[in-house]
Amino acid sequence: MKRKGSRSDFAQERNAELRAAFFSQNNYNTDLNNMERLVATPASRFWVDPYRARDVMSRMETNPDALSGMIPQRRRMYAALFKRYSEIRKRNPGMPKIECVSAAIFDGAPEFFITPRTARAIIYAR
Repeated sequence: MKRKGSRSDFAQERNAELRAAFFSQNNYNTDLNNMERLVATPASRFWVDPYRARDVMSRMETNPDALSGMIPQRRRMYAALFKRYSEIRKRNPGMPKIECVSAAIFDGAPEFFITPRTARAIIYAR
């Protein structure tokens, strides 16, 4: 799986999208309740690399416990992504796995899949 401490190539894009969502609210309070609502808003995509997601989806297909060692937000993200990936794979059986994963990733995410505390740190890190 991912190496501890590795950084995302698109963290700046995700952070900009999160800040835009925050500043589009009429409430600029950064208390945890407001941050919980913020991280629960839909994101334009799943913020994961398609090749990394493909590897995780492959592991999930063969091992149902593949997510057991992940933090809860990441586990929920991959579970939601796997559901979309599986639906796309069923509809398009001949489509390469990486294309199915990419289609699922760029279809939009139901939430940001980060903790409220991480969201607050991102907002303050401007």
